[in-house]
Amino acid sequence: MFILQKIISLSLFSPLPIILFLFFVGLSIIRKFKKRGILLIFTSIFLYLVSTNYFINPLLYSLEKTYTPIPDTLLKEGEAYILLGGGLTINTSGGTVPTVFADSRILTTAQFYQQYPKIIFISGGLPLQNAASESSIYKNELVKLGINQKDIIIEESSKTTFENAKYLKKELENNNIKSVILITSAFHMKRSVAIFKQIMPDITIYPASCDYLASGDNNRVVDFIPNYSNFTKFQFLIWELFGNIYYKIRY
Repeated sequence: MFILQKIISLSLFSPLPIILFLFFVGLSIIRKFKKRGILLIFTSIFLYLVSTNYFINPLLYSLEKTYTPIPDTLLKEGEAYILLGGGLTINTSGGTVPTVFADSRILTTAQFYQQYPKIIFISGGLPLQNAASESSIYKNELVKLGINQKDIIIEESSKTTFENAKYLKKELENNNIKSVILITSAFHMKRSVAIFKQIMPDITIYPASCDYLASGDNNRVVDFIPNYSNFTKFQFLIWELFGNIYYKIRY
């Protein structure tokens, strides 16, 4: 009974009604307006696929598992932590705060630091018209979590992952750092590592992924029911796909 209630509630509060509406409208007009009907049908199928765990999770899971979780030996061996920016939510009722994705990166950094205290480099500049940089706000969050602010160095000029690596390279060289633990979301790690290795080939990069979004088990009934959250996963997947292509072509 509980499972049936779950399925019904997930179906009603999901994109499914909209998808079905588009699909059946397409079917109803396809004889009179063939192109419009076909367009609506294909649109509904596309929306269904990118909003279901069964379709989107395997693709994102494949990207996120590029690097396994960092072992304790490498966590101990790395000379410094690098925390990459994950965005800000500006002008909330609580002020300008890190996004939920950035929160995971910040918490992971704090957890690592509690195990093995070492210098933390935070990279993230001024997004859009915001007056405070990502790195300055992240630093405040880390200090609240008990991190010694003397162990935090912020870089406030970068706006892209390429610039993160470019500007941090100077900071690492100034501090004679030869190996770093790179902390970012799992879906963002593959591109980040590739860029950092290209920009700083003489520095050893230890990937430390966090903020995992995709499950490797997607054969339950609910995994075939559309979910609005999967549109966000699809956005990240496409962003990283085109990001990788862009950096390979340009750099």
